[in-house]
Amino acid sequence: MARSLSSLRCGLLLALALAAASQAVFAAETEEARRRAAESLFELPAYRKIATRQVYEAIQALPEEQYKSAAAALSDPKVVKAVREVIIRSMAKTFTVPELESLQRYLATPEAGSMVDKTDAFQDALLKELLAAAMTNPDLGRILVPTQ
Repeated sequence: MARSLSSLRCGLLLALALAAASQAVFAAETEEARRRAAESLFELPAYRKIATRQVYEAIQALPEEQYKSAAAALSDPKVVKAVREVIIRSMAKTFTVPELESLQRYLATPEAGSMVDKTDAFQDALLKELLAAAMTNPDLGRILVPTQ
């Protein structure tokens, strides 16, 4: 009888511990927690560079007049603040807290900063290599250098 009471107590304690742990996980995944995690990324220079690049690449898809207007507007601090809020909301809706925290840990490293700084050089090298490969690989050539 004492043994079954002890087992019952252990089972109840285990159930309570699991319930508390699941509550903590659930609480950590609120939209507000995701929002705070996304906001904290903007403290990192590497992330600010990535976000800036993404915004400029996105507006390049606009018609030329809209692109010029949007690019000019990005020098206005109020517009930058509004864009930042859009990015934060989008990230909070898309990523989990652990994903955002993992990204933050990585982007805080010197290696990440170095890689972000080398993005333009990488894209230039990639384009040159693709064009060179298109000259010798007929399959790539048809895709990258279409003839009309």
